[in-house]
Amino acid sequence: MSKRFKIALIRATRCFSSLSSQTPAVPKMPPAPILKLKSCLVRAYDEGDVKSLARAANNPKISRWMRNTFPQPYTTDDAKKWISIANSASPIRDFAICQLDSSVVIGGIGLKARDDIHYRTMEIGYWLSEDRWHQGIATEVVIAFSNWAFENFKQLLRLEAEVLEGNVGSCRVLEKAGFVFEARQKNAVEKMGAVMDTFIYYKLR
Repeated sequence: MSKRFKIALIRATRCFSSLSSQTPAVPKMPPAPILKLKSCLVRAYDEGDVKSLARAANNPKISRWMRNTFPQPYTTDDAKKWISIANSASPIRDFAICQLDSSVVIGGIGLKARDDIHYRTMEIGYWLSEDRWHQGIATEVVIAFSNWAFENFKQLLRLEAEVLEGNVGSCRVLEKAGFVFEARQKNAVEKMGAVMDTFIYYKLR
């Protein structure tokens, strides 16, 4: 190999390396949805969801009906922690509810597995950004996600939901989604210093 050819080869390699380093990174796509519905889609959480998750969840009108593990205020640090927790489960059981057009987070839905003799029961929980209330979104998601749960967890015989006293909207969502009212548990929980009843709904395979 001649000296001139070696020099030309080195220059060409350097030029190619320089061009490669200037190539813009391809934007990371969000996870593929497990459900694509008329009003929204449901998919696993992504690291890019931090801001939209915190923005949607940071609302006392939402947290008042949730368990105390759902923080208020809901910060970006809380969002990061939740995304890490949700995605560390195997299989994943907690998902983001997102806009169809942009995949921006507008809510969440998930399953909590029971154990011991209750292992064939799972608890369903969900929430939705306030600006998406009264649009039929929650009902559509709960119906589709319940069907998905029965299809993907073969041991599952029963889904149940616990609703805090006064959360009329969530009761209506469950009833429209085919859940049956089973019981009113008296003085079952304390939320924000108030002792209240809970309502139990169920749906069978």
